[in-house]
Amino acid sequence: MDLTLSHGEPVETVLAYVRFWLAMAYTVVATALMFTLTLFGLLIPGERGRRWQLFCARSWAAGILRAARCPVIVTRLPDAPLPAGGFLYFSNHSSILDILALLVALRDTPFVFAAKRELFKVPLIGWHLRLAGYVEVDRRNRDRAIAAYANAARQIRERGTIVTVYPEGTRSVDGSILPFKKGPFVLAIGAQVPIVPVAVDGAQLALRKHTLRLYGHPIRVVIGQPLETSGLTVADRDTLLRRTRLAILDLHRRAGGGPSPLEPMIALPGKRGE
Repeated sequence: MDLTLSHGEPVETVLAYVRFWLAMAYTVVATALMFTLTLFGLLIPGERGRRWQLFCARSWAAGILRAARCPVIVTRLPDAPLPAGGFLYFSNHSSILDILALLVALRDTPFVFAAKRELFKVPLIGWHLRLAGYVEVDRRNRDRAIAAYANAARQIRERGTIVTVYPEGTRSVDGSILPFKKGPFVLAIGAQVPIVPVAVDGAQLALRKHTLRLYGHPIRVVIGQPLETSGLTVADRDTLLRRTRLAILDLHRRAGGGPSPLEPMIALPGKRGE
């Protein structure tokens, strides 16, 4: 039997609002603490410093997910070893919790995100993104976006950096896989490194886009087989996009996700993510 309050609001919904604000309070404290600890990474040279910063970020993410009662369940497909050197994770995106889930699920590989420019303006979080070397993408300025992708491609090739990208460009409201934008595939071809497809499901049931209701729910992450880009040119961009989206659609079904439209594969030009 469903319980309701005197004004008709379900108890479950009220508890979800309370859980959200409690989790937010924890997040504020954890962000301030972990950012302070991250600063010690500036004193540690080279790769060790970056690994310390990543350790802080993952500890931050894991703590918030525990507070939100959202355990992360990770599955890697058989015969799908990760590539040596730099490569790209491409993942679907339906909730802010996806970001935290990937920090936990992909803990075996030190990576950075390609993040929209607006996030770099957020106090503490934006400062950490810059210190940790995250890739800044300005979707509102095509020239800056191209320059950012070119710099990221060079960093991936020369330093063996691993970058996680959300090719949808925005969060899906209902958890379905949206059409993919072309820019991330220009990055992949420019870097000439493999794409590792990843699918996440369950985060949208825990915290949907544009809501303040937080429900405890498992988040499932499935990691697929690498897709090679060596030898591809910009002329192969759309074909690579379709191959990647089909792979993520398959992984999403394996993760328990609902049906997603097969078409359109490619996002309309000029449509900005929110």
